[in-house]
Amino acid sequence: MKVMKQHRCLISIGSNTNRDVNIKLAQKELSIHFKGIYFGKEQDTIPIGMSNPAHFTNQLAKCSTTLSIKEVKNVFKKIESQTGRLPTDKIDGIIKLDIDLLTYDDKVLKEDDMNKHFIIEGLKEFGL
Repeated sequence: MKVMKQHRCLISIGSNTNRDVNIKLAQKELSIHFKGIYFGKEQDTIPIGMSNPAHFTNQLAKCSTTLSIKEVKNVFKKIESQTGRLPTDKIDGIIKLDIDLLTYDDKVLKEDDMNKHFIIEGLKEFGL
């Protein structure tokens, strides 16, 4: 029997619209798809470079999976769509739910995001 390789993932979750509901939805759905996922503390952050002044709730999560990068991102897109996220929302600064794969094993996929304050704080919480 072939043993599937486990990949380590670092995930960023954010919302500035209906934040409590959307973050809870993300946590619930991610827990279904990624058994043993660990969520860091939720952080209230101010928007940077956006026209919408609404604060964000941001959170990091870490998990292991046998899914490929593409499969992981597809799961995230399906969860985001459950909030009614539209492609035009970002133009208006409306982020109902944004789930990003920051790292996959030792590969950094979102280099710029790794310098954001809430991610640096979350990494400290994870001991990374």
